[in-house]
Amino acid sequence: MPIAVRYVTTNPGRTAEFTFSGHKVLNYTVGIAYWEFKFTDGQDHFVRTIELDLVPNKVSEETIAVKVNGTFKDDSNHTLDTTKSLVVVCCIAVVDYANNQVTLASAEGINNGEQSNGITIPSGSIKIDAAFLSGWELTFNNDHQVSSIQLGTGAYENGNTAYIKATASMNDRSNNVATTARIDAGLLAATYSDDGVYTAYLREQQTTDTLSVDLKVPLSDAVVLLQNYQVTFWKNQDNNVKTVGGGCKMWTVEGSTVRLTSPRAFINDDVGNQETDGISNGSGVTLLVVGVPKPVAAS
Repeated sequence: MPIAVRYVTTNPGRTAEFTFSGHKVLNYTVGIAYWEFKFTDGQDHFVRTIELDLVPNKVSEETIAVKVNGTFKDDSNHTLDTTKSLVVVCCIAVVDYANNQVTLASAEGINNGEQSNGITIPSGSIKIDAAFLSGWELTFNNDHQVSSIQLGTGAYENGNTAYIKATASMNDRSNNVATTARIDAGLLAATYSDDGVYTAYLREQQTTDTLSVDLKVPLSDAVVLLQNYQVTFWKNQDNNVKTVGGGCKMWTVEGSTVRLTSPRAFINDDVGNQETDGISNGSGVTLLVVGVPKPVAAS
């Protein structure tokens, strides 16, 4: 069992614990599957900052604890409702024995349009090279209405070095843009997939349907990670924000298939304005599905 995955649904301000019972965690990285932010009074407001920050810590040989910090505020003391806001946090770990064919890494504070420092990977010809969001900060100089938000990451390699690139923006319709726009990201790189870890992308989705991803091998577990996110108010208007978020909140594993419920991005206000319909209109998510195959029985 060289690779293991876990996920936890929690609230901002809480600590998510990932317990790999009976296994020794040697390396790990964390990411976000889904987020949903609301203001404490349940009403819409201007926005100054939207921030999500994961602070992981290995507290024992088999347990990773992740403090989930969130900020959602305007300039009039309206703040994040930590009891009604949600975050689904995922953890990927190398367990029990070292695996030099897999790299799990993270990078923090990558500004929009820039890239991380180099990350050493197993080989210059890897089969899996995937980055995913593990946090972000978007902040206007002062609060404004919001027209669109974009968060994204990707990985590319140069020889035995990988780099994580960042996209982060928030704007209104009056040329106000987030002056702080950066992401945190995790990285999964592997030279193989057989008997270790399998991945697939579900690109540019905006639906309330259940979608299926077949990884072609019987799975013991899987997690879903948010790679790219964009949301735009209908007709490109800017509006106050009541609720904002997206990704994939729930999924199930059935044989070789991972079934994802309602992968989408959303935003709304108090008077019925909401996100556009479809990625071509500026709203949707790209998700990374990471599956762990069932162990092969000894013959």
